[in-house]
Amino acid sequence: RLIESGAGAGLPSILIAKAYPHIRVLASDFPDPLLIRTLKQNLTRNDVSRNCTVVPHAWGTADTTPLLPSADVVLAADTLWNPELHAALLQTICAVLSRTHTARAHIVAGLHSGRYTLESFFRAARGAGLVLVEVVGREVQGDGRREWDVRRAESEDERERRRWVIWSVLKWGD
Repeated sequence: RLIESGAGAGLPSILIAKAYPHIRVLASDFPDPLLIRTLKQNLTRNDVSRNCTVVPHAWGTADTTPLLPSADVVLAADTLWNPELHAALLQTICAVLSRTHTARAHIVAGLHSGRYTLESFFRAARGAGLVLVEVVGREVQGDGRREWDVRRAESEDERERRRWVIWSVLKWGD
């Protein structure tokens, strides 16, 4: 089972539901009626409603019941740009990520979020009991990869930042 938190238009959920029809996908985002209606329409247009559903959810709210049962995979893409929401996002991730040794949260962020903002999220994740399995930069156009280094913030210009997305994988600590 996979939960996409902050699904927006639902592209990752749609692609995963199409590629893996045996997986139950739950696309979740802020409970704005227009946003949720559009997300549901996108799932219907792309013929994935049989294995992909939509649940409105505001991060950090106490009631995560609509998101349960817990998920083996949690995905969040382009959700780290506002550091004021990191604690709420982590609260939701921790509430819905299965407490198994194989469960993983995949967090993808563009560098428009800022390296220091991403580093702040990683620190908060560790404080929430999660372990960083991997943090790597992936080239947007190409197959280049490089290890995460917050110190690159001092030497990268806008053009260089746009070349990379940061892909992090989190799991529960032992």
